[in-house]
Amino acid sequence: MYKKFFRLDYGDKNFCRLYMPDKNSANISVIIYCHGWTKPIQGGGRILVGAPKAVRDLAIKNNMAFLSFDQFGEYRTWGNNRYFTHARWGEGVKNAYDYIVNNNISKDGLIGCFGISSGTTAAFRMEQKYNKLAFNVSVATAISNNIINPGGPRQFYLDNKELLDNGGLVKYCGKKISKLFFDDDDQNLCIEHLDKVKCPTLFLQGSLDNSRRKQDALDGYNALKEYGVHSEYFLVEGGGHGLEQKANICAEKTIEFIKRVLDIK
Repeated sequence: MYKKFFRLDYGDKNFCRLYMPDKNSANISVIIYCHGWTKPIQGGGRILVGAPKAVRDLAIKNNMAFLSFDQFGEYRTWGNNRYFTHARWGEGVKNAYDYIVNNNISKDGLIGCFGISSGTTAAFRMEQKYNKLAFNVSVATAISNNIINPGGPRQFYLDNKELLDNGGLVKYCGKKISKLFFDDDDQNLCIEHLDKVKCPTLFLQGSLDNSRRKQDALDGYNALKEYGVHSEYFLVEGGGHGLEQKANICAEKTIEFIKRVLDIK
């Protein structure tokens, strides 16, 4: 397995890790991994563990590449979270995508995403804006306003409106963020724009995950079906939030789905 760690020279200059079957691999399918929000070390950070590692390893065995990147505000990319938004994170996915194409590693029609938790938001944001993804695998889907606190980001903003409107910061999901984040989420909530998604999508959902993520996965699956988009749903019995306990099943379902929708023999 060939490994290359580097920093993009455009956008947020995201720090990336690229894994390929060999150094000269070209025009192969590439999986862009979008890690969750609060655990940059697990996957987006220094090492891959659990389900992301299992997906990467099985991808390599099937002549696919795997790219992970640290989003703005996380680990080696870093940045002031005052300026963090999901729109910015989605642009990070697009920048990773462009690197893959511009360096002849792959091409349009062969590149997609594997996201976990808040990372799924970034993948959907990229697809909703650019319609570039060839596939999307969504684990612990986070696309609605029902994220953590009752009422979600919209209510959290109202509860802290005076502070945020006056340029203050509030701690949300472990980050100190500004009104920019809440304005962006209010205008671009993924579940309210699923009609813009065109790529085949697999929702992998752990049975032991919280009720919010379970509902988002089902709502996303049903909405895409209604819009005529190829959509699949698989409940992983005994799987938790990131399918850590069922990493091999996650990898098998992910690679099988990609090979099928891309017609890879």
